[in-house]
Formats: sequence, structure tokens, C-alpha cells
Amino acid sequence: MNDRLQSWWDGLTPEQRVRASEIASRPSPRGMAIDDLSAAMIRAGLPTSRMVWTGQPEHLVEMLDEVADFVRGAARPR
Repeated sequence: MNDRLQSWWDGLTPEQRVRASEIASRPSPRGMAIDDLSAAMIRAGLPTSRMVWTGQPEHLVEMLDEVADFVRGAARPR
């Protein structure tokens, strides 16, 4: 899984990395829109969870804890 996470992260644009970091820092559940960032996660084979429709379009997919933990670690300055 770590190889898939790293490959996914390496392929993100700087703007996508910022968005991923913002989403990863939210408390669970981490709702996110079906957009280029969530599509990249799905194409990379990363786990996501469909969220129950709330009437809000940004709450269609959830970034799971495992992905959020990786993003928070990868986004830290080294």
C-alpha cells in the first residue's frame, strides 16, 4: 500500500497536494468532492469510502484514515 500511496503522491500537482493536506487535516469523516484529486486516488487503487448523500456535493467520497495519515506525513517539511 505504501508504494501506491507514494506513487500517487508523487504524481499530484502542487495544488492537489495542498488540497489533499487540507482534507487530511480534517477530523473523520473527511468528505471530499468527486474531482481530479479523488479521481487520482481511485485510479491509484487507494481505498476510499462512498459517503451517504447529504445534499452537499462535496460529501461524495471520504478520504480514509490510512491515506490521511500518509498525506500528513508526506506533506511535512523535511
